[in-house]
Amino acid sequence: MISLGMDETHTLLAVTQMMHIAALACVLLPGISCGGTVVLLPLFDAAAALDLTERWRCSYIMILPAMLRFLVEEQGRSPRNVSCVRLCLAGGDTVPVTLQERFRSLFGAPVRELYGMTETVPVTCIREDAPRAGSMGPALDLVDARVADLSGKVLADGQIGELQVQSPANCIGYWGDPENTASTFSDGWLRTGDPVRRDADGFFWFEGRVKQIIVRGGSNISPQEVEEALYHHPAVLEAGVIGMPDPVYGEKVIAFVALRDGLTASEQELRELVRSRIADYKTPERILFLPALPKGLTGKVQRRALKDLVADSTAQGGVATTGA
Repeated sequence: MISLGMDETHTLLAVTQMMHIAALACVLLPGISCGGTVVLLPLFDAAAALDLTERWRCSYIMILPAMLRFLVEEQGRSPRNVSCVRLCLAGGDTVPVTLQERFRSLFGAPVRELYGMTETVPVTCIREDAPRAGSMGPALDLVDARVADLSGKVLADGQIGELQVQSPANCIGYWGDPENTASTFSDGWLRTGDPVRRDADGFFWFEGRVKQIIVRGGSNISPQEVEEALYHHPAVLEAGVIGMPDPVYGEKVIAFVALRDGLTASEQELRELVRSRIADYKTPERILFLPALPKGLTGKVQRRALKDLVADSTAQGGVATTGA
C-alpha cells in the first residue's frame, strides 16, 4: 500500500470533508490505524488550514490541487511556522509542476501526487524513493492498472487510453443502477473513464477527464497541459481552459486566467508563452481575463460556467490586472 512512514507521533490534516474519499481513505483511516492524531477542517479555508497546521504541528496534509493553490498563496502572503510539515498528498486532478515547486519552497516538504476514486480508493501514488513531478505514480501494491482503448485492448506504453483498475478495493457496483454497473465494471476491471498514459518505468500520467478533452482538427488537447503552460507565467494565479465549437476544426481552445494582485500580462504575451512550451495547435485562440475564476465547493474551476461566460460574451480580452 502507500508507504508514508506514519506512526503515533504524526498529525494528519484533512482539508476536505469526510464525504470525500480522499479524506476518508488517505487521512482518517491511516491516522486511526497508526494511532496518530487527525485534524479535521469542516469547510476549506486556506488561512484556517494553515492556522491548524501551525497549532497542531501537522506533519501530513491531504489536499485537492485547487485547494493547494490557495494554501500556497496564503502562506506566501502571511507565513506561518509550517516546519512541521513533512509531506503533502494531492490528488483529484493534475498538480502543476510549478505549484509543487512553490509548495516545496514555502513548506520545505514535497508534494506526492496520487490517483483514486470513490469506487476503488487510491490506485497510484508517487513513491518517496522515486519522485517524478507531474506523474501520479505507479500502481500500488495489490492493484493492477492498465491502459486500454474503448474495445478493451491493452495499449503499449506511451499511448493514451482509458485507465482500468483491478483491485480488492473495487466496489461491486452502483446500488440500484445495473446499467451503469454493467458499463463500468467488466471482467473484474473498473473502467475509470479517465485518459492516461504509462511510461516505460510503469509510471502513470493523467491526461485530463474524458469529457474535458478538446478535439481540434482530429487531435486531442488536454486542458491541463495548456493550463500548466500558462502557470509558468509569474502573473498567472488561476487558469482554466475549455473547448468551444469551431465551424472548421470542430473545437477551439479558449483560456481564462486570473492574475495576481499588482501584476499584469497581455493576451499576446501569454499566447507566446504557451506556444513556446507546447505544440502550436494547442495554443488558445483567445485568452480572457477575470478577477477570479468560478469554482465549486472543492475549489475546482467550473468549466461549465466558463463555457457559459463565452456564450454570454461577458469576459473581455487584452491586458488586465487582477481586481481592475
